[in-house]
Amino acid sequence: MIDNDPTSPTFNSYGTVAGLLAFAASRGYDVPEDGAEGLLMQAMDYLSLQTWSGKPVSANQPLPWPRSGVKVDGSPVPADSIPQKLIQAQYQLAVLAQEVDLMPGYGGAQAVEEAVSGAVSVKYSEKTLGTAPQFPWLRKLLAGLLGFGSSSVNFNVMRG
Repeated sequence: MIDNDPTSPTFNSYGTVAGLLAFAASRGYDVPEDGAEGLLMQAMDYLSLQTWSGKPVSANQPLPWPRSGVKVDGSPVPADSIPQKLIQAQYQLAVLAQEVDLMPGYGGAQAVEEAVSGAVSVKYSEKTLGTAPQFPWLRKLLAGLLGFGSSSVNFNVMRG
């Protein structure tokens, strides 16, 4: 069951099923209501592996957010909130999870060819072995929320 209350010990999602369905419908995507919870959890798993700015508000919180010490465009993000861009990212990833394995490192490489003729033959893409998909739009959407270790962080280096 989806619990999007950050104060709950069973907090497991930034978004809601109703929010995902509304997001998908507003953009012309079809998301089945009976599969929406699973899609939200897949998106949450992907988001949980990201490197975030700031630090968790509580050492024992179940998800990376809420966080303290985060600034976006020079303005502090309230430590008691989940940024709307983060919820939007979860919804977009949930929609994509219908067609893209967000966590291929846990399931192996992407199968690029399968054949059955006597014995089963499967050929895997070496490019996808153990790697998660990359979404440049996600880094841009979450700019300011992502921390060092993510490819969205830019800083100037000067030699003295």
